[in-house]
Amino acid sequence: MIRNQRIEKPKSIDKEKLIIGEGRDEESFFSALIKHLEIDDIQVDSYGGKTTLNNYLKGLHLKPGFSNLRSLLITRDADKLFETASQSIDDSIRRNKLNERENLTIKKFIFPDNSSPGMLEDLCLRSIDSSDMGCIEEFFQCIKKNTSRETSEFSKAKIHAWLSTQIQPDKRLGEAAKAGYIDWNNEIFNELINFIKIL
Repeated sequence: MIRNQRIEKPKSIDKEKLIIGEGRDEESFFSALIKHLEIDDIQVDSYGGKTTLNNYLKGLHLKPGFSNLRSLLITRDADKLFETASQSIDDSIRRNKLNERENLTIKKFIFPDNSSPGMLEDLCLRSIDSSDMGCIEEFFQCIKKNTSRETSEFSKAKIHAWLSTQIQPDKRLGEAAKAGYIDWNNEIFNELINFIKIL
């Protein structure tokens, strides 16, 4: 017996500009930033992780409204190697022939700063007050000294430690951005903001 499977319709593209990020955190992060900038012609979406970017781009032309898309900003974390992350995006664009489509501008922003190894969390850490960061560093040094335990992802761990000190300590980074915990006026975000403004 064949059961009826529910086929989920692709999310429509309702605006001429689209920013896509790795996951829900990035989607919430960009949504909060765009709201802060009072920009209303950019849509935000996530592609579900760096390993699924190619599949997302493969189905992009099937989304209702794709023909009206004029600008696409692809973002992801650099992780250990910026060049590898950049090449991965370029390969997905070329594989899906998006670079051959007329009237579509494609740009990429690789966290933390479009040139260095790291991730979104690293960018946000740079915006945190040095006194807060001093306390966070001391905390991890204390844990390492007393337990010999050391995380393999310091940037994520430090962001979680900082978020745990907020009024509502259980928020993820994207949720924290929406809640106003991120200081968008910090100059560390200028490069990203300028990138978005000229999209």
